[in-house]
This record gives sequence, C-alpha cells and structure tokens, in this order.
Amino acid sequence: MPGYEAERDRLREHLGIEWIQNGLSKSGWTPSKSIRHSSDLNCDFSHPEKCQWKNMADEKQMDSRDFYLFEKIDYTEFPVLRVGPGPSKIQQGDKMIFVGDKKREEQHAIFYSSPINCQNSTGNLTFTYWVYNSARVEVILLEDDGRGGYKMIFDDPSEEKPYVDCGTIQLNTECHAEIPPREKPFRIGIRAYEISNTDGSFVMIDNILYSASLCKVGSELLAQFMFFKVKCSVDIGDNFKSNALETGATGKHVDTAAELKCDNFDSKCRWRSGGDAMVMWRRSSSILPSPLLLNATGTTVGPRGGYAVLYVEQGTQKKSLDILRSDPITCQSLTENEFTFRYWHWERFSFDNFEFSRFWEFGQIELEACAVDLMLKDIECVPIPRGSSPANVKLTFRKATKNFMIVIRVSSLNSDFDNMVIVDDISYRATLCTDALSVFDIGDSFVSTPMLSLLLSRNVHTAQDLSCDFSKRASACLWGMLNQDEESSDIASNTWTVGHGPLNDEKLYSLTGIYEMPEGEFGLAKFETGGSAVLLSEVVRCALDNVHVQFKLWTTGTAKIKVCLVEESSPSLLDCQDASSGDVVVDLPRIRRPFRVAFSAEAEDQGMVLIDDIVVTGQICPPTAAKQFSSKTFRPTADIPDPNVCRLLSCDFHLGHACLYESSQVPHSAMHGVSQRKLNAFLTRSKRVFILESPQFRLNTVARLHFDYKLQGDANLFICNDSGTKELESCFKVEGREGNDFIELLASDTKVYIISRLSESGKSGSLEISKIVFTDISDQAIC
Repeated sequence: MPGYEAERDRLREHLGIEWIQNGLSKSGWTPSKSIRHSSDLNCDFSHPEKCQWKNMADEKQMDSRDFYLFEKIDYTEFPVLRVGPGPSKIQQGDKMIFVGDKKREEQHAIFYSSPINCQNSTGNLTFTYWVYNSARVEVILLEDDGRGGYKMIFDDPSEEKPYVDCGTIQLNTECHAEIPPREKPFRIGIRAYEISNTDGSFVMIDNILYSASLCKVGSELLAQFMFFKVKCSVDIGDNFKSNALETGATGKHVDTAAELKCDNFDSKCRWRSGGDAMVMWRRSSSILPSPLLLNATGTTVGPRGGYAVLYVEQGTQKKSLDILRSDPITCQSLTENEFTFRYWHWERFSFDNFEFSRFWEFGQIELEACAVDLMLKDIECVPIPRGSSPANVKLTFRKATKNFMIVIRVSSLNSDFDNMVIVDDISYRATLCTDALSVFDIGDSFVSTPMLSLLLSRNVHTAQDLSCDFSKRASACLWGMLNQDEESSDIASNTWTVGHGPLNDEKLYSLTGIYEMPEGEFGLAKFETGGSAVLLSEVVRCALDNVHVQFKLWTTGTAKIKVCLVEESSPSLLDCQDASSGDVVVDLPRIRRPFRVAFSAEAEDQGMVLIDDIVVTGQICPPTAAKQFSSKTFRPTADIPDPNVCRLLSCDFHLGHACLYESSQVPHSAMHGVSQRKLNAFLTRSKRVFILESPQFRLNTVARLHFDYKLQGDANLFICNDSGTKELESCFKVEGREGNDFIELLASDTKVYIISRLSESGKSGSLEISKIVFTDISDQAIC
C-alpha cells in the first residue's frame, strides 16, 4: 500500500495499533466444505490462520477494499467520542481487522465466512466494532450464484432479511444480528461501507461469535427418546418424560461466576447443549422411582426440580454424544476457583436372565470436565473422580484464564450397555476480572470530583431544605465541610467528594452486599490509609417534632459512618448513631438550641462510604428575620473568572454561526443550523444524536455557563465536560423541556459538550439553543 505510511503512523499515534503485514494471507476459510459447528465461525483474530473468514476476492467485483490485520501495541485509549462504539480500553497484544480510506468516492469491503449448509433455528451473530467519521457496518447473507460468484440473499424480496442491531449511541455496544432459519446453503458476510470522508474514515472488527442450531443428519435415530415419553432398557418408570434442553444460555459472556449456578435448567440457567450431535442432553423434572435410586445408589436421594439427562442406547459410539457446556467466561484471575455439580449414573445389562442396575464404579462409562476455548479446543481437562452416587464433584481449573467455556462430556464408553447420566446442582466459584479487586474497585467508569457546596450560613427554613441528591456536584445542597485550617476538634478535615458513575453493579454488590445502585451522583468519603471525614449541614435553629434523616448507604472495607448532632458553638460531635449499609432512617430528638447534623465517616484502614438521596422530614424552627447563624466556614466570593474564557464560551448566535463551537461528528450524528439568533438541530431515527463541542479553555476559578434551550419531540439534553485528566469527566441530564439552566465549571475543566439525543424508542425531536452566557458563581456577567 504505497503512500499510506503516514496514515499508518497516525493510527499508531492516536490508536496505538500497528499493521501486521500479510496477517490475513492464511485462514481456515473453505470454498465448499460446510462448517460442522456454529462455533467454527468464532474468531478473535489471535490465530487468524484458524479463522473461517476471509476478504472477498477482487475478481468477484463485490467490494472495493480489503480488511487488514492490526495489533494493539501500547496502552493508548481510543477517543470515545470519535472512535466507537466498541470499548476504548483494549489490551496490549489484542488483534483486530481494519479497513479505511481517504477517498471521496464511497469504498466498501466484505469479510465473509465458510459455507453454512443449513440452519434450522434463528442464529445469533455478534461482534465488537469501531467506526470513525460516519463509516458504517452491516451483516449480509450470501449464496452461490451458480457462475462462480455470490449474490446477496436479501436482494430477493421473498427472502427474510437478518435483523441487525449495531448500536452506536452508547459506549461499549456490540453489533448483533439475528439470522433467520435457512434450508439452503449460505454464507455470512460483514460489510463495511460509507467509507467516503477525505479526512479519513474506517471500520474495525473483533471478537466474532456465531451461535445457531445447524441441521444434522440422522437425528431421527433417537426419536424414541427425544419424543418426551421414554421406554428404555434402564427402568426409570412409566411416567418419565424429557424435553429439549432449552435454557437461558445464549453464548454471551457471563458477568460473574455466580451466573453459572444452575439447579433447575430453566430460563435462568447459563448451560446448554453443545449441539451438532446425534445423542443430545435433554431436560427432565420427573421424579425418579425410589427403588431405582435405592438399588443403584444405596439412597433414595435423587435430583430435585429440573435436571439435565443424557440417555445412551446400546451400540452408541462416543463421537455421537452431546456435550453440556456453559456460556463463555471472558477473563478469570489465577486465584482459586471451584467447579461443583452432582451427578447420577445407571447402566443395565443381562446376566443369566437376571437384570440389575449398577453404578459407575464398574468402569463402563467415564465423564470429564474440561475448560475449552471459544473454538471448543481443550485448554485443560479433569477426569471426574469415581464415587458413590449421587456424587458431589468438586474440580479446579488451573490453566484457563481468558475466553473459555466449561464442558461436561463423556470421555470413554462401553457401548455394550444402555447408560443414563444425570447432572444437577451446578455451581462455579471464581474471581473474574470484573470482580472487585480492592475496596475502591467499583468500576472503570467510577470517578470523583470536588463537592461544590459550601457552608455559607444559609437559612434552613424547613426540614426539606436539607434534602440532597448530590446532583450537579451538590451545588444546591445545604451541606459542606469545615475549612482545612480549623482548630483541632472532633470534626475531621478530610474531604468529602462527589462520585460519578456508571458503577459496575457486580463489583459494588461483591463489596457491599447491596443490589441497589446509586442513581447519578452521590456523596463519597474515600480512605486510603484510614482516617475520618465529616459532612455538616447548615445550622438548624431547633428540632420540634418527628424529625427524621433518611439516606441510602454503601460501605466498603473498614469504613463506617455515624449520624451525629453538633452544637453551633462547639466543634464536638454529640449524640451519634451508627448506620449500616442499605436504606437508613435516623430519628432526631427534640432540640431547643441551634445545631447541625453531621455525617461522620471513618475507617481504620482502606475503605469508602457512599451516601445518596438524603431526605429530611419533620418540623424545625424557622430562622428569625433579623438573624442568620454564623458559620466558621464562611469564605469571601471566589476570584473573578478569566474574561478570556468568557469570550471563548459566550455566544448569542447573532452573526449567523455558532461562534467558536463546533459539531462533533460521530456515527448517526445530526448537523446544526443557525437562523434568527438560534441554533437548531433536528434528530431522526437515522440521525439520533447531536453534539455541540466548545473550544478548549483554561479556568482560574469556579464559574457557570448558562444556556437558554428548548426541546421538542423525543429529544433529551445532556451537558458534559472534560477535565484536565479525563474525557467526559461527568454528564448532567437537563430535566426540563424549555427554559434557562447552567453547568458549574471547575478550574480543572477544559471543555464543555452540549449533547442531544433521542430517547431509546424515540422517532424524532429537535433542540434549540438561543443564548450561551458565561458568569461567575453569583451569576454576574464577566464579558
């Protein structure tokens, strides 16, 4: 590719990826041999020579560009607003395929699979992808045209098209296609198109996963067992019934090891049949006869509820048997893990005209549990130890760490006898990479920013005035902290901050035991080496009757919190009550002198306290008209913000343009227009998001950016900002539909985004901005 060296340098600099020369020259793609298992099409490009996908040949004249193999060579994060919707953090060494160009004429590329002979149910294809500068991606189906080429199936109006959902608005989304059943051979294609930007546009693809039930040959051989009522050599009773094993397993990665718990094999179970076998695992909930259990196991203990059963007729070969497999595990630490399940096994044969059942210990059938990769290649296998039925098996995997599944399968078989195996009560215990690794690990998106509220001797007229949900960095809350230079007292000088998410619900649950998550922003006290931090209310003149303080609480590590009262004239904590994680309600006594309410957090070692949704109810004394209670924490008004920043950010649109603001181009983004001193952006199903980006600036102190707005239809409005250390440091949703609002800017902020997007099911909408004004925190104009 002569002349593209400079473009590869840009990719290396901004994305941290490097081209692998001839990386796709070899593959596992076959021109005519159909795949045997749907998982044969799984490909994460770690071994591209095994992937059953390839570029469309030039002589087919169906595309104009090829994909190329690239590798992540450093820890540079992808810019989230420019390149998405795939994850911005990619591990060093990961490989993906890339196609891009800078030509004005539209370029497109097709990456297509080995043939699929037949698919008898709806299939699912998912892959991770990133696009840049309006490039797009879709899933197509191909079939041979009889002349040595291919044609797209959905060009025929009688053919059902695949349903494709390639979300691009939210981050870390995948492309998901539902492929309808097909009786005729076909191929799957991933097509990149609308690569037509002279500044450059591209598409990247990774982690292709295909899950479907493929047509099998000879499946009618087991129709007697597969059609619900079974008459077998093993006497399991006249009322025994079994059904196809249909569970909640879809091939998607599990988020926690606990999701692999399965004790009923229903829609909540993440285990399924392996597929593409003549003898399949099935589900039954029939109660087994007590004489059978007693004769075979010495106990009448049998499986409870739904369980998985594999019936093997005499003469069946091991290669014809199905496997029982889990949904994939993305990443697992090398710490201890434990895989457990219970199983029962019977076999029956004749001896001198006397039939009897016997158990596993005679060695006629053996099972094993294996960790396999996404291509079903063995990583490690552990023989299932022999024991008295019902055996409770406990195993440990020591090699499997990334992108693997667990399977239970028959390892050896004596086909002279009928056999039946039952599996139930599966569980898995392990530390996944998504599990919390420390008391501070509650998600990669978790950040904290300074709290904007101050203690300024403001009046507390009603108990409800003390309610606080910490939105907009608690700027409207009547809570704050003492000066750092206060004299020694029980009131600590450590800092409370405001936390932002979204948080990882699984990590937070593993640390706190609470399923409920904080909504939006929340109060945060973080202790690296122990200590204490106190959050104080403004002064309340007195508490009369039924005063209650309610809030939601989460604690991690050694952190804990007390709700205390503080006299106005004394810095000491009085009348403290301990609080436990969850929904907390604290009753305050009658108090006839001025006081403050205090949240006193402390930790002996590492830990965090999270509080949200403070609600105060009851009757308090209103302030007198002539007096406000003094506060030691009063500070003079902050410095005047830089007028140069005011000139950068203020705009009344009177010149017919958006001043120094620009529209950010992301996939499916709308453009704007300016007329009659108003900026307008119209959103549709195909143009679902609009982003207005400010110029970069540097502030010397806290300031405000006011804006007049109007929303119509299904449009929503968000205001976001960058800080000096993180893109999109925080976002606030504007709750109204029309009026004036503002965002507090900190000295660390460097950029502001005004983002409008359609609601999830919205059809159309619009945003109108008529004025943007920069002020100090007293709302005084600066320029």
